[in-house]
Amino acid sequence: MKLKNKIHLWSTLLMLVILIVLMAVVYITFSRLAISTEVSQLETEVEAIVTTFNANPTDNPSAVLRAFVPSYGLIKVVDGNVELIREIRDPQTTGEFPIEAQENSGTLQVDNNRFAYVQTPIIWTDGEIATLLVAQELRDVSSNLQTLRLVLITVTLLAMIPIVLSNAALGRLITKPITNLTTTMTRIQDSGQFEKLPIDQETDDEVGQMGKTFNGMMDLLEENYRKQEEFVSNASHELRTPLTVIGSYAKLLQRQGMGDEQVAEESLNAIQAESGRMKNLIEQLLHIARRSEAQLELTEADLIEILNQATTALRTSYNRELVLLTDESHINIKTDVSKLKQLLYILLDNALKYSAGRIEVAVRNKEDLVIQIRDYGIGIPKESLPYVFDRFYRVDKARSRETGGFGLGLSLAKQLADGLGAKLEIESVEHLGTTVSIIFSSDFNVKAIQLSEEG
Repeated sequence: MKLKNKIHLWSTLLMLVILIVLMAVVYITFSRLAISTEVSQLETEVEAIVTTFNANPTDNPSAVLRAFVPSYGLIKVVDGNVELIREIRDPQTTGEFPIEAQENSGTLQVDNNRFAYVQTPIIWTDGEIATLLVAQELRDVSSNLQTLRLVLITVTLLAMIPIVLSNAALGRLITKPITNLTTTMTRIQDSGQFEKLPIDQETDDEVGQMGKTFNGMMDLLEENYRKQEEFVSNASHELRTPLTVIGSYAKLLQRQGMGDEQVAEESLNAIQAESGRMKNLIEQLLHIARRSEAQLELTEADLIEILNQATTALRTSYNRELVLLTDESHINIKTDVSKLKQLLYILLDNALKYSAGRIEVAVRNKEDLVIQIRDYGIGIPKESLPYVFDRFYRVDKARSRETGGFGLGLSLAKQLADGLGAKLEIESVEHLGTTVSIIFSSDFNVKAIQLSEEG
């Protein structure tokens, strides 16, 4: 069953139950009020009978009581189980009313007829105390209640007509955005094109929020799809270039053979260089692809020792000046050491590639733990700073080709930093240098603990 039909069915049934309960309350209240009124009137009449009878003693009490017989009613005078006079009744009254009743007043069902009755003591003609019982068949009340039942049933049925129609409209109104969403998603599935829901921007209810969320998701999916296509295109281009070079030199060797040592050496060097470039590119792509699957292996470590190891290794490899600037001798942290080292190597390698002078690594451990890698190289243009973490983005493609860059290093660094719970910030002035800050705040998983110096 469709959601629209479920809403229609259940809301209609709920309203029907509410109407039935309401009509039942009205009917019961009215019937009790009507019966109570009849009993009260009968009590008043009985008081009048007793007053008249006691004020006017007579030898023919039946004649006096006959004048007080109610419509569709009867009068009895009994002493115990003995009737002192013959029952006086209206000719239209049917059914035999019992001699005794349990209560002084109330109602009693006799032969499918409901009677209101009142019984009270009375001084009889012989001076003895007898019981006067006056009963009246509630024909008018029963007729009125039957009419009320018909009216209430009719009103309920008539009221259900607009309820059914309004619930059907309500079901369509509620499910219309969901239907539009389903239709749009089906069109997207069939056509492969991204579409958005037409929504009223002023709508702020749950349905409007759902539409806005869907449109936002479409924007995100479309952007991710665009980036994925761009990523595949760039990756294909980057892989095609070294493969083309390798293929060209391989053909050169095939034509000229190994007889020309200069050509052979040039070809082999080019093939080796391009193979290395392709290997590095594939490794970086695999790092990015596996990032979401990687789990952190948190261990206790000394940050100063990690930084010393990284700067020493690169200082030896590049024969460059790398300086560690810190006032701390030990800073204990809990992090994934291998990923932190990988992040440091990427940032230090970038600084070494795009500068020729001194590289500084500074550590500040105050409110937040901050590692800064500062170079005095070519810098990054201001307009390029927002894009440096995008995959395959290169500020200067010619220079990147010379340095062996693919535009993946900072993208991978950003992903590593996110995984470690850190934040990367870049400040750069063209031709003056670049500073990259790794910020571990108290909200992240790395907690800096400054230890006192031993000794």
